[in-house]
Amino acid sequence: MTQPITTHADFDDTSWHDNYIYGLSILVGDIAAGDWRCELVLDIDHIVEWVIAGAGAMQFRVAPATLTYHHVTDLRLDIDWGDSGFRTALHEASIDQISRARIANQKICLDRPYYHWQIVLNWPAGGVIAFGSSGYTQALRSEPVLQNEQKLIGPKRAPLGLNNLAHGS
Repeated sequence: MTQPITTHADFDDTSWHDNYIYGLSILVGDIAAGDWRCELVLDIDHIVEWVIAGAGAMQFRVAPATLTYHHVTDLRLDIDWGDSGFRTALHEASIDQISRARIANQKICLDRPYYHWQIVLNWPAGGVIAFGSSGYTQALRSEPVLQNEQKLIGPKRAPLGLNNLAHGS
C-alpha cells in the first residue's frame, strides 16, 4: 500500500497540485475541559502519482484523503465562486499549490516550529485559504486508483465521515 499517513515532515516531497477539495471542517476542542485543539480539516482527492500513459497522455493514481492542519490560528478564506444569479451550485475547488513560511516570533506551540500556510486555488481562480498551523497529518482513506481524470468519480470516492477524521497533536 502507498504510505497511508504523511505529515508536515514530508512537505518537501508532497504535491497537492490539481487535488480537488470536497469539504472543509473546523474542529475545536472543549476549552472548559482543557482541550485546546483547533484543526482545519480538508476532504480531498489526493493525486499520489502522475503516470505517463503514452502518446503524451497522462493518468493519475488518486485516493480520497483527509488533510488535517493542527493548532490553527488566523484562518482566512478568500474563495469566490462568482455571481450566477443564484443558478449555479457550488462544486469542488482545485488546489494549485500549498506553501508555508516559518513564523519567527509565534505565540502558540512554543515547543515546535509554527508556519504561515497558503493554499492557492486553481479554481475558483484567485482563491486562497491562509492560516497559521504547527503542521499537518494527511491520511489516505483507501488505496489509490488509476484514473484518466485527476479526481475520483462516483462510488470510487469514499466520503469523509466524522468517525474517520485524522487527529494529531
